Amino acid sequence: DLPTPSNISSWWNFGSLLGLCLIMQILTGLFL
Repeated sequence: DLPTPSNISSWWNFGSLLGLCLIMQILTGLFL
């Protein structure tokens, strides 16, 4: 169905990076 799996993989990597940054902000917020 999906014609561009490479584009989806790049979006998944970008989303994982955003999620990691969000988790780091939450952890620092809890510690501070």
